[in-house]
Amino acid sequence: MRIVFFTLFLLLTTALSAQSKLRAGFDSEEYKQMLKISLRFIDSLKYPYQGPLAAYPQYHREYSSPETGIYNKWELWLNPDNTVGVIMIRGTVPKMESWMENFYSGMVAAKGELKIDSVSVFKYKLANNPRALVHAGWVIGLAAMAPDIVSKINLYHEKGVKDFVIFGHSQGGAIAFLLRSYLEYLTPALPRDITFKTYCSAAPKPGNLYYAYDFDYITRNGMAFRVVNAADWVPEMPFSVQTLTDVNENSPFAEGKELMKKLPFLKRQYLSHVYNKMDKSSRKAQKTFTKYLGEKSYEFITTSLPEYEKPEFANSFNYSTCGTPIILQPTENYMNNYYERYKNEYGFFIHHHYYAYYELIMAQYPERD
Repeated sequence: MRIVFFTLFLLLTTALSAQSKLRAGFDSEEYKQMLKISLRFIDSLKYPYQGPLAAYPQYHREYSSPETGIYNKWELWLNPDNTVGVIMIRGTVPKMESWMENFYSGMVAAKGELKIDSVSVFKYKLANNPRALVHAGWVIGLAAMAPDIVSKINLYHEKGVKDFVIFGHSQGGAIAFLLRSYLEYLTPALPRDITFKTYCSAAPKPGNLYYAYDFDYITRNGMAFRVVNAADWVPEMPFSVQTLTDVNENSPFAEGKELMKKLPFLKRQYLSHVYNKMDKSSRKAQKTFTKYLGEKSYEFITTSLPEYEKPEFANSFNYSTCGTPIILQPTENYMNNYYERYKNEYGFFIHHHYYAYYELIMAQYPERD
């Protein structure tokens, strides 16, 4: 009887220990800790630490990567009992090249390979859907950091760390989307007992609607969030142009010309005229965006990466948001004179800064007892 009891006890304790320490659902306290860590990492914001955000996070830094790619960098932090790792991805830094990584927004396939130099070829898969497209610049950022990140995940998994939070603010948040997708489809796969939770803070749009569908599907159990200050313009970027070829193939808009052949002559002539004007104007806009933010921007990217080979840009610029939205509304119901303290004339990024996000999250998600 004692043997049976002892065996059941061991099985129960093993099952409990195997459970993830990361809970599904948005955890405001977890997000606040991530902001504190990220603030101590980023160097493009020059405000001194002040207020509650100045309190040191309840995590410690384990590793800081070298700068790679186009001023890309990441860090690994651990919680106090060394059971949860944080993959912290740095955002844009005050270098023109780093900003060009954001502007280099021609869309490329979510599955392919990238030749950064004469030695390195980065093979990636970020979605199952062959129509999924992503941001060319942030794929470079992913390629620069992903091998090092995977290496550290495997190393710390051997040390018993099986839970990882992926976090990034701004450009770091955009790359965090792609990193989470990359880890999902990595070959050979990571150990099956690893749990990832993703917070993309103040992040721009990473890819098209088919990429967004895939991302939301693989993180559908409440393990990925897009946190947005409603006054912040950065999450509205890049611009999006939807053409008639961006919709699903069984849409009547995609088959418009064929369907109109069945109409009487006068109706067919009129609707064909309207259809062609709509199609031509949206296609022209898409081609303009792809030309200047893809083809032309590539020339600037090669000043930082002279051996980087130009990818094949898709005939699309249909960017979409993804991740479960957590919207921080800077209304008077939540904030005392928010727009007095964060005036637009203080700069283009006043609503994008860490302090604006931290104040909003503190007001709308008060500290737990």
